[in-house]
Amino acid sequence: MDIQSIIAEADLLVPNEIPEADKLLWINSINQDFFNVVKIPKIARFACVASQADYILPDDVRSKNIDLLMVGLFRYQSLESDLVIPTQNMYSFDDVSHTLSLFPAPYSSDQQGVLRYRRIATTTYTTSNLTAAPDAPEEYHWTYIPALAVFLALAQDDGVKAANYEAQYKSAWNAAAQNYQNGVGE
Repeated sequence: MDIQSIIAEADLLVPNEIPEADKLLWINSINQDFFNVVKIPKIARFACVASQADYILPDDVRSKNIDLLMVGLFRYQSLESDLVIPTQNMYSFDDVSHTLSLFPAPYSSDQQGVLRYRRIATTTYTTSNLTAAPDAPEEYHWTYIPALAVFLALAQDDGVKAANYEAQYKSAWNAAAQNYQNGVGE
């Protein structure tokens, strides 16, 4: 399902005269909100080099979304955590340069680094990319329709309709969050 289809379906649920540009702003917000509710795990792997502390990771990794870092058999804790003690393996991550820094650096080159993090929305929708699909997994694209319908209904002061559509999409998102938390959706 693409963005144009989502807009067309939401327009059927809540007839309106709202400009498409405003609907795209709301869809961008919905896209971000989906990943704030539904934490979908991803894995990044990197080959370690002895005594090298810095590694460049994929652009969709964010410090706040990292929940596990292992190098070989050793777990690393974030320097941002209150749980880090001086003799422990630690890491820091720069969201701008996407650089992961390990303290201490790996001691051998035959180790592999494994980083588990949560997916984020990476697409900003504009009128030039209406055929793009949402960043969410395909089985949840339909939830963008009632989510957009909420914004449309609220713009027309129809709180009852908005509450109905909000319950629909939030229920689906909460079920998705539960599934990914329990490892069903991976």
